[in-house]
Amino acid sequence: MVQVDLPAAFTMGQLLALSSKKYLKNEPDIFKNKLLGPLNLYLSCGFSPVGLFLLIGWPAWEVMYISGWIENPANHPLVAGFYIGFLIAMMLLGNIGFMLAHHLYRRNKDKLVVYGLIIGCVLTFLPFLLRWGVWWKVGTQIEIDANMGYSFWQPPFFYGWLAIMSYLVITTLFAVYWFKKVSSKI
Repeated sequence: MVQVDLPAAFTMGQLLALSSKKYLKNEPDIFKNKLLGPLNLYLSCGFSPVGLFLLIGWPAWEVMYISGWIENPANHPLVAGFYIGFLIAMMLLGNIGFMLAHHLYRRNKDKLVVYGLIIGCVLTFLPFLLRWGVWWKVGTQIEIDANMGYSFWQPPFFYGWLAIMSYLVITTLFAVYWFKKVSSKI
């Protein structure tokens, strides 16, 4: 969900920075450090495809049924632009989270990185609480407004969601492991 994926991108940047703490504390250059390339590889190939997959497959669900305008990008440049902007925002927020943590580590404000990670997690899950239960129904905006649609647990949505979430967990665990391992060797 867009409202979830954007703070989650920031949180992922913070998480990977936390995994790289040893290296980042000693790296003076925030914009040229050796981990920015791998960070962007993870964000572009591990994290962002998850949000795009759900936005493309179930656009109304992905925006938590706030509006149906998102459902038809064909011949609608603003909607197509929203999809691109969403991708750019995820990448940008992931980088901001990582670079902010790097900046804080360089100033020995390690606790603020942990606080940023916690705040990012809270902001990631907050939309679920604010719009409680809206994600349990899947369908178009018109179907949901008419109290139709189908259950979150029904195929094809659930199988697609499960597959893409499994991909996210695997790529994130690999990235955290890799960042931690590389950080200790650099």
